[in-house]
Amino acid sequence: MARHRSEIPFRADDTSRYLPWLLAFMVYFAALAVSGLFILNDVARKIDRGVENTLTIQIPISDDQLTDDRKVGEALGLLRRMNGVERAEALDREKIAELLRPWLGENAGETQLPLPRVIDVTISRRDGFHIDNVRKALGSVLPGISIDDHGVWLKGFLRAVRATKLVAITVVLLICLITIITVIFTTRAGLGLHRETIEIMHFVGARDTYVARQFAIRFSLMGIKGALIGIAIAVPTLLLISFIAGDTGIGLVPKVELSTAGWTGIGLLVPGSAIIALTTARITVMKSLARMV
Repeated sequence: MARHRSEIPFRADDTSRYLPWLLAFMVYFAALAVSGLFILNDVARKIDRGVENTLTIQIPISDDQLTDDRKVGEALGLLRRMNGVERAEALDREKIAELLRPWLGENAGETQLPLPRVIDVTISRRDGFHIDNVRKALGSVLPGISIDDHGVWLKGFLRAVRATKLVAITVVLLICLITIITVIFTTRAGLGLHRETIEIMHFVGARDTYVARQFAIRFSLMGIKGALIGIAIAVPTLLLISFIAGDTGIGLVPKVELSTAGWTGIGLLVPGSAIIALTTARITVMKSLARMV
């Protein structure tokens, strides 16, 4: 990165030597927090779209397959006549085994466990559907059935996602605040070190805005440098997390990957860091010089 030419001898200034590394540290954690926000949004959207309007009905099996088939047929008939039920379909044994693989492994279909008969139901909650009607109608004729309303589980999951997103946003805001405070103290230290030079510049006619611009440009360059270092460390970290999460082989764990918008958000941390450093340094210098007059 090219050095900024300035009348102020910044090369001899050791007060800001470690500022880029401090900024890199903060940008690193900001990148992780921002990526977490985008990943949570993507996961919540996929799960919301997939299970919000679905039910799973489990019917315990008996020793008589014909009796079990009759129970499934009776349940399907009742469900298809209910308001708000768009689709009701019985799952075969292979499909049930596929759903159980995250728990039972690849041999789920070969197990001798008595797998229940499962009915997958798609509903429309806007068409007068009530889960209590399903429980009453099926429970009276098919005792022992289990009805799972995925929408209820989804509400709890989305509440947890919103809470986690709030924590991530708070982390980003705290990082911004810490960055601002760090730049303020570093700028003030630099002003004290170069006080004589600044007084000479004032003597020959330099305005406060000119001096502030010298500091602002210097700190913006350090903000860019620190952000690039932080992102250069954050990207391998995110790729490693994505690889580990994708290598678990657990179907319940969503694939951890960033969308184009997520990578764009991380990239915007570079100009964001520069703008925060530039603006903070300029305001700090202007206020400090005003008090020096």
